[in-house]
Amino acid sequence: MGSAWFGLNTGLRALVASQLALDTAAHNTANANTEGYSRQRVRLVASEPFSYPAFNRTGLPGQVGTGVTVATIERVRDAFLDLQIRSQIALQGQWETRRDELAKVESVFPEPGGSGLGDVLGRFWNAWQDLAADPTSTAARAALVEQAGTLTRRFARDASQLTTLTDGADYQVGQQVAQINDLASRIASLNSQIQRVSVSGDRPNDLADQRDLLLDQLNRILPVTVDPKADGTVTVLVGGTDLVEHDKARAITTTLDANGRQVPTWSSGGSVALGTGQLGALVSVRDTTLASYRTALDQLAKGVADAVNALHQTGVDATGAPGLQFFTYTPGAEASTIAVNAAIAADPRLLAAAAAPNQPGDGSIAGAIADLRAGKLFAAGTQTASDFYAGFVGLIGSDTRQASEMATNQALVVDHLRTRRESISGVSLDEEATDMIRFQHAYQAAARVINAVDEMLDTLINRTGLVGR
Repeated sequence: MGSAWFGLNTGLRALVASQLALDTAAHNTANANTEGYSRQRVRLVASEPFSYPAFNRTGLPGQVGTGVTVATIERVRDAFLDLQIRSQIALQGQWETRRDELAKVESVFPEPGGSGLGDVLGRFWNAWQDLAADPTSTAARAALVEQAGTLTRRFARDASQLTTLTDGADYQVGQQVAQINDLASRIASLNSQIQRVSVSGDRPNDLADQRDLLLDQLNRILPVTVDPKADGTVTVLVGGTDLVEHDKARAITTTLDANGRQVPTWSSGGSVALGTGQLGALVSVRDTTLASYRTALDQLAKGVADAVNALHQTGVDATGAPGLQFFTYTPGAEASTIAVNAAIAADPRLLAAAAAPNQPGDGSIAGAIADLRAGKLFAAGTQTASDFYAGFVGLIGSDTRQASEMATNQALVVDHLRTRRESISGVSLDEEATDMIRFQHAYQAAARVINAVDEMLDTLINRTGLVGR
Protein backbone atom coordinates (compact mmCIF):
# COMPACT_ATOMS: atom_id res chain seq x y z
CA MET A 1 0.00 0.00 0.00
CA GLY A 2 1.08 3.62 -0.43
CA SER A 3 2.82 5.64 2.24
CA ALA A 4 1.02 8.34 4.16
CA TRP A 5 3.86 10.67 3.13
CA PHE A 6 3.20 10.11 -0.57
CA GLY A 7 0.76 13.01 -1.01
CA LEU A 8 3.16 15.39 0.75
CA ASN A 9 5.81 14.82 -1.91
CA THR A 10 3.23 15.21 -4.70
CA GLY A 11 2.11 18.54 -3.27
CA LEU A 12 5.72 19.66 -2.94
CA ARG A 13 6.37 18.92 -6.61
CA ALA A 14 3.33 21.01 -7.59
CA LEU A 15 4.49 23.81 -5.29
CA VAL A 16 7.99 23.89 -6.84
CA ALA A 17 6.65 23.72 -10.41
CA SER A 18 4.16 26.55 -9.80
CA GLN A 19 6.86 28.66 -8.17
CA LEU A 20 9.17 28.17 -11.17
CA ALA A 21 6.36 29.04 -13.58
CA LEU A 22 5.63 32.21 -11.58
CA ASP A 23 9.31 33.16 -11.64
CA THR A 24 9.44 32.68 -15.40
CA ALA A 25 6.34 34.83 -15.92
CA ALA A 26 7.94 37.52 -13.75
CA HIS A 27 11.14 37.27 -15.82
CA ASN A 28 9.13 37.71 -19.03
CA THR A 29 7.32 40.72 -17.60
CA ALA A 30 10.56 42.34 -16.48
CA ASN A 31 12.02 42.00 -19.99
CA ALA A 32 8.94 43.11 -21.93
CA ASN A 33 10.90 46.09 -23.31
CA THR A 34 14.32 44.43 -23.59
CA GLU A 35 15.59 44.48 -27.19
CA GLY A 36 16.09 41.01 -28.60
CA TYR A 37 14.41 39.22 -25.68
CA SER A 38 12.30 36.15 -26.47
CA ARG A 39 9.56 35.16 -24.07
CA GLN A 40 10.22 31.98 -22.15
CA ARG A 41 7.80 29.19 -21.46
CA VAL A 42 7.87 26.52 -18.76
CA ARG A 43 7.02 23.09 -20.15
CA LEU A 44 5.37 21.00 -17.42
CA VAL A 45 5.07 17.22 -17.69
CA ALA A 46 3.71 14.56 -15.38
CA SER A 47 6.50 13.12 -13.25
CA GLU A 48 7.45 9.47 -13.34
CA PRO A 49 4.48 7.41 -12.04
CA PHE A 50 4.80 4.96 -9.18
CA SER A 51 4.06 1.24 -9.67
CA TYR A 52 3.21 -0.90 -6.64
CA PRO A 53 5.68 -3.79 -6.38
CA ALA A 54 3.95 -7.21 -6.23
CA PHE A 55 4.40 -10.75 -7.44
CA ASN A 56 0.80 -10.89 -8.44
CA ARG A 57 -0.78 -7.64 -9.67
CA THR A 58 -4.32 -9.04 -9.80
CA GLY A 59 -6.70 -6.81 -7.93
CA LEU A 60 -4.19 -4.04 -7.38
CA PRO A 61 -4.63 -0.55 -8.81
CA GLY A 62 -2.45 0.59 -11.69
CA GLN A 63 0.36 3.13 -11.56
CA VAL A 64 -0.10 6.04 -9.21
CA GLY A 65 0.80 9.54 -10.38
CA THR A 66 3.54 11.34 -8.48
CA GLY A 67 2.69 14.88 -9.53
CA VAL A 68 4.34 17.30 -11.94
CA THR A 69 7.86 18.26 -12.91
CA VAL A 70 9.42 20.96 -15.07
CA ALA A 71 10.79 19.40 -18.26
CA THR A 72 12.41 22.56 -19.69
CA ILE A 73 12.29 26.30 -19.67
CA GLU A 74 12.39 27.07 -23.37
CA ARG A 75 12.38 30.30 -25.31
CA VAL A 76 9.72 30.78 -27.95
CA ARG A 77 11.58 31.38 -31.20
CA ASP A 78 11.03 30.65 -34.91
CA ALA A 79 14.40 29.82 -36.50
CA PHE A 80 13.05 30.10 -40.07
CA LEU A 81 11.66 33.56 -39.34
CA ASP A 82 15.05 34.59 -37.97
CA LEU A 83 16.63 33.46 -41.24
CA GLN A 84 14.14 35.51 -43.26
CA ILE A 85 14.64 38.62 -41.15
CA ARG A 86 18.42 38.46 -41.36
CA SER A 87 18.43 38.18 -45.14
CA GLN A 88 16.05 41.15 -45.40
CA ILE A 89 17.99 43.17 -42.83
CA ALA A 90 21.08 42.86 -45.04
CA LEU A 91 19.14 44.25 -48.00
CA GLN A 92 17.71 47.02 -45.84
CA GLY A 93 21.21 48.00 -44.71
CA GLN A 94 22.38 48.03 -48.32
CA TRP A 95 19.62 50.29 -49.66
CA GLU A 96 19.55 52.63 -46.67
CA THR A 97 23.29 53.14 -46.98
CA ARG A 98 23.00 53.86 -50.72
CA ARG A 99 20.12 56.24 -50.05
CA ASP A 100 22.05 58.16 -47.41
CA GLU A 101 25.24 58.41 -49.49
CA LEU A 102 23.45 59.41 -52.70
CA ALA A 103 21.44 62.04 -50.85
CA LYS A 104 24.77 63.71 -50.12
CA VAL A 105 25.58 63.69 -53.85
CA GLU A 106 22.29 65.42 -54.63
CA SER A 107 23.27 68.29 -52.36
CA VAL A 108 26.46 68.77 -54.41
CA PHE A 109 24.42 69.30 -57.59
CA PRO A 110 21.43 71.48 -56.55
CA GLU A 111 19.43 71.27 -59.73
CA PRO A 112 17.20 72.92 -60.69
CA GLY A 113 18.36 76.08 -58.98
CA GLY A 114 20.26 79.29 -59.44
CA SER A 115 23.65 78.18 -58.19
CA GLY A 116 24.24 74.82 -59.85
CA LEU A 117 26.82 73.99 -62.47
CA GLY A 118 24.19 74.14 -65.21
CA ASP A 119 23.39 77.77 -64.43
CA VAL A 120 27.07 78.70 -64.20
CA LEU A 121 27.69 77.06 -67.59
CA GLY A 122 24.76 79.02 -69.06
CA ARG A 123 26.18 82.32 -67.80
CA PHE A 124 29.55 81.38 -69.33
CA TRP A 125 27.99 80.99 -72.78
CA ASN A 126 26.10 84.27 -72.26
CA ALA A 127 29.37 86.05 -71.52
CA TRP A 128 30.77 84.91 -74.87
CA GLN A 129 27.60 86.16 -76.53
CA ASP A 130 28.06 89.55 -74.87
CA LEU A 131 31.66 89.71 -76.11
CA ALA A 132 30.57 88.79 -79.63
CA ALA A 133 28.09 91.68 -79.55
CA ASP A 134 30.78 94.18 -78.47
CA PRO A 135 34.31 92.77 -78.90
CA THR A 136 35.92 96.11 -78.11
CA SER A 137 34.27 96.35 -74.67
CA THR A 138 36.77 96.08 -71.85
CA ALA A 139 33.93 95.38 -69.43
CA ALA A 140 32.63 92.48 -71.57
CA ARG A 141 36.15 90.96 -71.69
CA ALA A 142 36.59 91.30 -67.94
CA ALA A 143 33.13 89.82 -67.32
CA LEU A 144 33.93 86.84 -69.56
CA VAL A 145 37.16 86.12 -67.71
CA GLU A 146 35.28 86.34 -64.42
CA GLN A 147 32.51 84.00 -65.62
CA ALA A 148 35.11 81.56 -66.93
CA GLY A 149 36.84 81.62 -63.55
CA THR A 150 33.53 81.02 -61.82
CA LEU A 151 32.92 78.01 -64.09
CA THR A 152 36.32 76.48 -63.39
CA ARG A 153 35.92 77.04 -59.66
CA ARG A 154 32.51 75.38 -59.81
CA PHE A 155 33.97 72.37 -61.60
CA ALA A 156 36.75 72.16 -59.02
CA ARG A 157 34.30 72.54 -56.14
CA ASP A 158 32.00 69.80 -57.41
CA ALA A 159 34.95 67.49 -58.06
CA SER A 160 36.29 68.22 -54.58
CA GLN A 161 32.90 67.48 -53.04
CA LEU A 162 32.77 64.12 -54.83
CA THR A 163 36.25 63.36 -53.55
CA THR A 164 35.18 64.30 -50.03
CA LEU A 165 32.18 61.96 -50.27
CA THR A 166 34.47 59.20 -51.54
CA ASP A 167 36.83 59.80 -48.62
CA GLY A 168 33.87 59.71 -46.23
CA ALA A 169 32.66 56.39 -47.61
CA ASP A 170 36.19 55.03 -47.36
CA TYR A 171 36.41 56.10 -43.71
CA GLN A 172 33.10 54.39 -42.99
CA VAL A 173 34.46 51.18 -44.53
CA GLY A 174 37.18 51.14 -41.88
CA GLN A 175 34.63 51.81 -39.14
CA GLN A 176 32.35 49.03 -40.36
CA VAL A 177 35.23 46.54 -40.41
CA ALA A 178 36.07 47.45 -36.81
CA GLN A 179 32.41 46.98 -35.85
CA ILE A 180 32.30 43.58 -37.55
CA ASN A 181 35.34 42.45 -35.58
CA ASP A 182 33.78 43.65 -32.34
CA LEU A 183 30.50 41.83 -33.03
CA ALA A 184 32.34 38.66 -34.06
CA SER A 185 34.40 38.61 -30.86
CA ARG A 186 31.27 39.12 -28.75
CA ILE A 187 29.47 36.30 -30.56
CA ALA A 188 32.47 34.03 -29.99
CA SER A 189 32.45 34.92 -26.28
CA LEU A 190 28.73 34.11 -26.04
CA ASN A 191 29.39 30.85 -27.87
CA SER A 192 31.81 29.90 -25.14
CA GLN A 193 29.37 30.78 -22.36
CA ILE A 194 26.48 28.97 -24.06
CA GLN A 195 28.56 25.85 -24.55
CA ARG A 196 29.50 25.71 -20.87
CA VAL A 197 25.85 26.09 -19.83
CA SER A 198 24.59 23.59 -22.41
CA VAL A 199 26.94 20.77 -21.40
CA SER A 200 25.57 20.99 -17.86
CA GLY A 201 22.08 20.25 -19.20
CA ASP A 202 20.67 23.76 -18.74
CA ARG A 203 19.17 26.00 -21.40
CA PRO A 204 21.04 29.32 -21.84
CA ASN A 205 17.97 31.18 -23.09
CA ASP A 206 19.05 34.71 -22.21
CA LEU A 207 22.54 34.18 -23.65
CA ALA A 208 21.03 32.83 -26.87
CA ASP A 209 18.84 35.94 -27.13
CA GLN A 210 21.89 38.16 -26.79
CA ARG A 211 23.69 36.19 -29.49
CA ASP A 212 20.73 36.37 -31.87
CA LEU A 213 20.56 40.14 -31.41
CA LEU A 214 24.26 40.42 -32.29
CA LEU A 215 23.71 38.23 -35.36
CA ASP A 216 20.93 40.58 -36.50
CA GLN A 217 23.25 43.56 -36.09
CA LEU A 218 26.05 41.76 -37.91
CA ASN A 219 23.79 40.89 -40.86
CA ARG A 220 22.89 44.53 -41.31
CA ILE A 221 26.56 45.26 -41.97
CA LEU A 222 27.71 42.03 -43.62
CA PRO A 223 25.42 39.14 -44.65
CA VAL A 224 26.44 35.91 -42.94
CA THR A 225 25.30 32.29 -42.81
CA VAL A 226 24.62 30.84 -39.36
CA ASP A 227 25.27 27.11 -38.83
CA PRO A 228 23.98 25.87 -35.42
CA LYS A 229 25.96 23.11 -33.69
CA ALA A 230 24.83 20.36 -31.32
CA ASP A 231 26.75 21.87 -28.39
CA GLY A 232 24.73 25.11 -28.61
CA THR A 233 27.38 27.12 -30.45
CA VAL A 234 26.99 28.56 -33.94
CA THR A 235 29.46 28.87 -36.77
CA VAL A 236 29.17 32.16 -38.59
CA LEU A 237 30.23 32.01 -42.24
CA VAL A 238 30.97 34.83 -44.69
CA GLY A 239 31.00 33.54 -48.22
CA GLY A 240 32.06 30.09 -47.03
CA THR A 241 34.81 31.38 -44.72
CA ASP A 242 34.25 31.09 -40.99
CA LEU A 243 34.09 34.43 -39.23
CA VAL A 244 33.22 32.77 -35.92
CA GLU A 245 33.74 29.13 -34.97
CA HIS A 246 33.10 28.00 -31.40
CA ASP A 247 34.94 30.56 -29.22
CA LYS A 248 37.28 31.83 -31.96
CA ALA A 249 36.67 34.85 -34.19
CA ARG A 250 38.62 35.41 -37.40
CA ALA A 251 39.64 39.05 -37.79
CA ILE A 252 38.93 41.18 -40.85
CA THR A 253 41.36 43.93 -41.74
CA THR A 254 41.75 46.39 -44.62
CA THR A 255 44.41 46.76 -47.27
CA LEU A 256 44.89 49.69 -49.63
CA ASP A 257 44.15 49.37 -53.34
CA ALA A 258 45.88 51.24 -56.15
CA ASN A 259 43.82 54.36 -55.36
CA GLY A 260 44.66 54.25 -51.66
CA ARG A 261 41.18 53.05 -50.69
CA GLN A 262 40.50 50.49 -47.97
CA VAL A 263 39.59 46.99 -49.15
CA PRO A 264 38.19 44.52 -46.56
CA THR A 265 40.38 41.40 -46.42
CA TRP A 266 40.81 38.49 -44.04
CA SER A 267 43.72 38.87 -41.65
CA SER A 268 44.87 35.43 -42.82
CA GLY A 269 44.74 36.58 -46.45
CA GLY A 270 42.11 36.70 -49.16
CA SER A 271 39.30 39.10 -49.96
CA VAL A 272 36.03 39.18 -48.04
CA ALA A 273 32.83 38.35 -49.94
CA LEU A 274 30.75 41.45 -49.20
CA GLY A 275 27.42 40.84 -50.97
CA THR A 276 24.61 42.98 -49.63
CA GLY A 277 24.65 44.91 -46.34
CA GLN A 278 26.04 48.26 -45.33
CA LEU A 279 29.69 47.41 -45.98
CA GLY A 280 29.04 46.13 -49.50
CA ALA A 281 26.94 49.22 -50.26
CA LEU A 282 29.67 51.57 -49.06
CA VAL A 283 32.31 49.87 -51.20
CA SER A 284 29.98 49.86 -54.22
CA VAL A 285 29.08 53.54 -53.83
CA ARG A 286 32.71 54.49 -53.28
CA ASP A 287 34.30 52.46 -56.08
CA THR A 288 31.53 52.38 -58.68
CA THR A 289 28.81 54.99 -58.25
CA LEU A 290 30.87 57.97 -57.11
CA ALA A 291 33.67 57.02 -59.50
CA SER A 292 31.20 57.07 -62.42
CA TYR A 293 29.93 60.49 -61.35
CA ARG A 294 33.47 61.80 -61.16
CA THR A 295 34.20 60.40 -64.64
CA ALA A 296 31.10 62.09 -66.07
CA LEU A 297 32.08 65.41 -64.49
CA ASP A 298 35.58 65.08 -65.98
CA GLN A 299 34.05 64.33 -69.38
CA LEU A 300 31.92 67.46 -69.18
CA ALA A 301 34.86 69.65 -68.18
CA LYS A 302 37.09 68.17 -70.89
CA GLY A 303 34.42 68.44 -73.58
CA VAL A 304 33.75 72.11 -72.85
CA ALA A 305 37.43 72.96 -72.51
CA ASP A 306 38.48 71.19 -75.71
CA ALA A 307 35.67 72.74 -77.76
CA VAL A 308 36.37 76.26 -76.50
CA ASN A 309 40.15 75.83 -76.94
CA ALA A 310 39.77 74.56 -80.49
CA LEU A 311 37.80 77.63 -81.58
CA HIS A 312 39.71 80.15 -79.47
CA GLN A 313 43.04 79.12 -80.99
CA THR A 314 41.69 79.85 -84.48
CA GLY A 315 40.96 83.45 -83.55
CA VAL A 316 42.98 86.63 -83.07
CA ASP A 317 43.17 88.60 -79.84
CA ALA A 318 43.02 92.38 -79.40
CA THR A 319 46.79 92.69 -79.85
CA GLY A 320 46.67 90.98 -83.25
CA ALA A 321 48.28 87.77 -81.97
CA PRO A 322 46.84 84.26 -82.52
CA GLY A 323 44.51 83.04 -79.83
CA LEU A 324 45.96 81.05 -76.95
CA GLN A 325 44.57 77.95 -75.33
CA PHE A 326 41.68 79.33 -73.26
CA PHE A 327 41.44 76.51 -70.68
CA THR A 328 44.17 74.34 -69.17
CA TYR A 329 43.70 71.06 -67.33
CA THR A 330 45.46 67.88 -66.30
CA PRO A 331 44.31 64.82 -68.29
CA GLY A 332 42.49 62.31 -66.09
CA ALA A 333 41.55 64.98 -63.56
CA GLU A 334 39.90 67.56 -65.81
CA ALA A 335 37.18 68.79 -63.45
CA SER A 336 39.47 69.35 -60.48
CA THR A 337 42.30 71.00 -62.46
CA ILE A 338 40.52 73.00 -65.17
CA ALA A 339 41.54 76.65 -65.10
CA VAL A 340 41.55 79.75 -67.28
CA ASN A 341 44.89 80.27 -69.00
CA ALA A 342 46.91 82.38 -66.58
CA ALA A 343 47.96 84.81 -69.34
CA ILE A 344 44.36 85.46 -70.38
CA ALA A 345 43.25 85.80 -66.77
CA ALA A 346 45.91 88.47 -66.28
CA ASP A 347 45.18 90.30 -69.54
CA PRO A 348 41.63 90.05 -71.00
CA ARG A 349 42.92 91.64 -74.20
CA LEU A 350 44.25 88.18 -75.08
CA LEU A 351 40.71 86.93 -75.58
CA ALA A 352 40.54 85.97 -79.28
CA ALA A 353 37.15 87.30 -80.36
CA ALA A 354 38.03 88.12 -84.00
CA ALA A 355 38.65 85.77 -86.91
CA ALA A 356 41.36 87.98 -88.47
CA PRO A 357 43.79 90.64 -87.32
CA ASN A 358 43.06 94.33 -87.48
CA GLN A 359 39.33 93.71 -87.21
CA PRO A 360 38.47 95.34 -83.86
CA GLY A 361 34.75 95.04 -84.40
CA ASP A 362 34.88 91.39 -85.42
CA GLY A 363 33.35 89.09 -82.82
CA SER A 364 32.80 86.04 -85.01
CA ILE A 365 35.02 83.70 -83.00
CA ALA A 366 33.38 84.80 -79.76
CA GLY A 367 30.02 84.20 -81.42
CA ALA A 368 31.08 80.76 -82.59
CA ILE A 369 32.16 79.87 -79.06
CA ALA A 370 28.83 81.16 -77.74
CA ASP A 371 27.10 78.90 -80.27
CA LEU A 372 28.79 75.91 -78.64
CA ARG A 373 25.86 76.09 -76.24
CA ALA A 374 23.90 74.26 -78.96
CA GLY A 375 26.86 72.22 -80.24
CA LYS A 376 26.61 68.41 -80.17
CA LEU A 377 29.85 67.87 -78.27
CA PHE A 378 29.05 64.72 -76.31
CA ALA A 379 27.79 61.16 -76.68
CA ALA A 380 29.20 60.73 -80.18
CA GLY A 381 27.77 64.03 -81.38
CA THR A 382 24.24 63.53 -80.06
CA GLN A 383 24.23 65.74 -76.95
CA THR A 384 25.00 69.35 -76.11
CA ALA A 385 26.84 70.26 -72.93
CA SER A 386 23.51 71.12 -71.33
CA ASP A 387 22.01 67.82 -72.46
CA PHE A 388 24.98 65.90 -71.09
CA TYR A 389 24.81 67.70 -67.76
CA ALA A 390 21.04 67.25 -67.55
CA GLY A 391 21.49 63.53 -68.16
CA PHE A 392 24.21 63.42 -65.51
CA VAL A 393 22.02 65.15 -62.94
CA GLY A 394 19.08 62.98 -63.99
CA LEU A 395 21.16 59.86 -63.39
CA ILE A 396 22.01 61.05 -59.89
CA GLY A 397 18.34 61.76 -59.22
CA SER A 398 17.29 58.39 -60.63
CA ASP A 399 19.86 56.51 -58.55
CA THR A 400 18.84 58.40 -55.43
CA ARG A 401 15.14 57.88 -56.03
CA GLN A 402 15.65 54.15 -56.63
CA ALA A 403 17.69 53.82 -53.43
CA SER A 404 15.10 55.76 -51.46
CA GLU A 405 12.20 53.68 -52.77
CA MET A 406 14.02 50.41 -52.20
CA ALA A 407 15.01 51.47 -48.69
CA THR A 408 11.37 52.31 -47.93
CA ASN A 409 10.19 48.98 -49.35
CA GLN A 410 12.80 47.02 -47.41
CA ALA A 411 11.87 48.84 -44.21
CA LEU A 412 8.26 47.73 -44.71
CA VAL A 413 9.34 44.13 -45.33
CA VAL A 414 11.56 44.06 -42.25
CA ASP A 415 8.90 45.72 -40.11
CA HIS A 416 6.36 43.11 -41.26
CA LEU A 417 8.70 40.24 -40.43
CA ARG A 418 9.60 41.76 -37.08
CA THR A 419 5.93 42.14 -36.28
CA ARG A 420 5.46 38.46 -37.05
CA ARG A 421 8.42 37.58 -34.85
CA GLU A 422 7.12 39.82 -32.10
CA SER A 423 3.77 38.05 -32.24
CA ILE A 424 5.59 34.78 -31.63
CA SER A 425 8.54 35.71 -29.44
CA GLY A 426 7.48 39.01 -27.92
CA VAL A 427 6.17 39.40 -24.39
CA SER A 428 2.48 40.15 -23.97
CA LEU A 429 1.92 41.79 -20.58
CA ASP A 430 -1.74 40.75 -20.63
CA GLU A 431 -0.80 37.14 -21.27
CA GLU A 432 1.86 37.16 -18.57
CA ALA A 433 -0.59 38.69 -16.08
CA THR A 434 -3.04 35.91 -16.88
CA ASP A 435 -0.33 33.28 -16.45
CA MET A 436 0.72 34.76 -13.11
CA ILE A 437 -2.85 34.51 -11.83
CA ARG A 438 -3.11 30.95 -13.14
CA PHE A 439 0.16 29.83 -11.57
CA GLN A 440 -0.65 31.71 -8.36
CA HIS A 441 -3.85 29.71 -8.03
CA ALA A 442 -1.95 26.52 -8.80
CA TYR A 443 0.58 27.42 -6.09
CA GLN A 444 -2.20 28.08 -3.60
CA ALA A 445 -3.87 24.78 -4.51
CA ALA A 446 -0.59 22.91 -4.04
CA ALA A 447 -0.16 24.58 -0.67
CA ARG A 448 -3.68 23.44 0.34
CA VAL A 449 -2.77 19.89 -0.68
CA ILE A 450 0.26 20.04 1.61
CA ASN A 451 -1.90 21.47 4.41
CA ALA A 452 -4.43 18.67 3.96
CA VAL A 453 -1.75 15.99 4.04
CA ASP A 454 -0.20 17.70 7.07
CA GLU A 455 -3.53 17.52 8.91
CA MET A 456 -3.87 13.86 7.97
CA LEU A 457 -0.40 13.11 9.29
CA ASP A 458 -1.12 15.07 12.46
CA THR A 459 -4.20 12.92 13.04
CA LEU A 460 -2.24 9.76 12.33
CA ILE A 461 0.73 10.61 14.49
CA ASN A 462 -0.73 12.55 17.39
CA ARG A 463 -4.31 11.30 17.71
CA THR A 464 -4.38 7.67 16.68
CA GLY A 465 -4.78 5.42 19.77
CA LEU A 466 -6.23 8.06 22.12
CA VAL A 467 -9.56 6.24 22.38
CA GLY A 468 -9.71 4.05 25.50
CA ARG A 469 -6.86 5.73 27.37
